[in-house]
Amino acid sequence: MVYFTENILNLETASGLKSWTVQELLEMPDPLSELALAARNAALRKAAELVNKSAGEITEIVRLKADFWLQFSPGNISECTYLYTSNPDSNNHWELTINGLGLSYKDISGEYYYPPGKVTEQLFSDFWFYGPLQPLPDLRMREKIIALMREAFQDPECLAAGAHFDLFEYPALTDSGLYWEEGDHVRRDFVAVRGHGIEYGYSTWRDVQPLVGYLSFERFLYEPPPPYTAITPVMRTAIEQFLGRKSGFGSPDAETEPSPPTPPTPREQMDLAEQLLKSDSGSEKGAETLMALLLYEAEESYWRNYVFNYCFKLRGNKKVEQFIVDCLCGDNEIHFKKAVDVLQMWGIYGDTSFQNRSLLLSLNWEDATANDPAYREALGKTIKLIHKQV
Repeated sequence: MVYFTENILNLETASGLKSWTVQELLEMPDPLSELALAARNAALRKAAELVNKSAGEITEIVRLKADFWLQFSPGNISECTYLYTSNPDSNNHWELTINGLGLSYKDISGEYYYPPGKVTEQLFSDFWFYGPLQPLPDLRMREKIIALMREAFQDPECLAAGAHFDLFEYPALTDSGLYWEEGDHVRRDFVAVRGHGIEYGYSTWRDVQPLVGYLSFERFLYEPPPPYTAITPVMRTAIEQFLGRKSGFGSPDAETEPSPPTPPTPREQMDLAEQLLKSDSGSEKGAETLMALLLYEAEESYWRNYVFNYCFKLRGNKKVEQFIVDCLCGDNEIHFKKAVDVLQMWGIYGDTSFQNRSLLLSLNWEDATANDPAYREALGKTIKLIHKQV
């Protein structure tokens, strides 16, 4: 359930209440991605109305996005579907649909998602300011989408109507040096510039194929990078030179100001977590470092499996115990089931509290989502057992 209280958007989930100010909501790329496009559109339009009425200072991007949602009429968008490949020599087929709700990309061949056919949705405003979320290599097609959207502005001279990402022809890829790799025999991370965008990912010794993510050149240039990004300042400079464009997120001149320290790689975080937890299994810092690896689970299930499997050995760590409770009370089905696996392993390792098979069987996702009274009773008992309150 989504609702506003004054200038705050509230989102009720099974794990609790999430809240953002309307300024925070408009500042974020790809906000409320857990909701359907219709609900996201309505929330952003309401946020724009509230920001427009507020007297406080706002950033330039918030002002532009508020103007976008006040001026943009999605109902004026006629549905169109386009079929294309990610590059001229590729057999990887994509389908892009634009309609009154937003844009959706279908990975027909499974270039970046398995199984093939995965559909990714994108807000109009997210496309307008940051560029395509998935491969869209043909400049003419990008121009066509921008033209369709421009016609949906009530005032074609408004600020937002002239603030879309730059349209440019992707340069031909001739430099084989635009590839970076680091790691060891256990895990290797990579970033590679391709003709249609930037690929990043990693492989472990278990993987038959590396796990690959995608970043369009436009989003590289216009979307603020996340705190943990695979693209280092050195890589960013090289990619900017290749594109002939500045992103605005590069590091300062090395002669005037030193570059910020490079964030640790997932492998380095894993090593630190193991070091802390082997010396003290109750370490809060170790548990926090371990659980931070879930930031990378969207790229590959290896890190999710690693985190939960390591929790098998951490009965008694207060941070881990609370993490398991949060998973059982949350709205992530995979985390829920993994948390139940952890409880089963605690029982196997000797904790008699979790050797009650009927109790563990009562912790099932179907009853949890149905808010079954018997499930709530079992969950309450389980939480007490986790916290050793019985």
